[in-house]
Amino acid sequence: MTQAVLILLATASAGLLAGASAPTFLCAACSAAAATWLCRPAVPPGGHDLYATLDPQAPDGSHLLEALRETLALVRSTRKPARLRLSAFTPRGRPVFSLDVNRTGDLELSCDNRRTALKMPGVWLPDHPLPLTLPHTRSITLLLDPCGAERVRASLAHAAVRRPCPWPALALAVVAACALDAASLLAATLGFAFQSYLLHHHAHRASDNP
Repeated sequence: MTQAVLILLATASAGLLAGASAPTFLCAACSAAAATWLCRPAVPPGGHDLYATLDPQAPDGSHLLEALRETLALVRSTRKPARLRLSAFTPRGRPVFSLDVNRTGDLELSCDNRRTALKMPGVWLPDHPLPLTLPHTRSITLLLDPCGAERVRASLAHAAVRRPCPWPALALAVVAACALDAASLLAATLGFAFQSYLLHHHAHRASDNP
């Protein structure tokens, strides 16, 4: 499901449970949107945010390799984590780009049947699925952490860093809303809770959408 579908589902569920009126749906929608923003992956402390976006009309995998080399060099020199957002949008889903590790421990970028090595063997430690195929309709974000003197651990950012959701406070707000018969407060609380839950269990979090 996409972020828009998640928000609609959370809004509809919360609004219906709180009374199915215009104010309840409005409160649920606003709180669901707030949850999408507040529950996004946290930026690593002291880290860097980097981006690599290919031209959709003429995607060139060499740009991805260069971005990976520069990010690895930055992480190794500063000893600080970095998030690298990769965007390889293609109109017809071609070519297909994927990342894998070869027998020498070097990262390889595969473009259909062509493989190109990063030429930094032993540096990339994958904590992500292999091969990692880059989707053509959305972005993915990699979290790169320094590991030892020279190596860098790579994982999907949405699986590695999360902001905690205040579940006890939400439960108390639901109890208070029911006790006070406050439909708008109930809708807002349920909308936030539903959206947070859906994002938490969603394979591709909001910040990875187009």
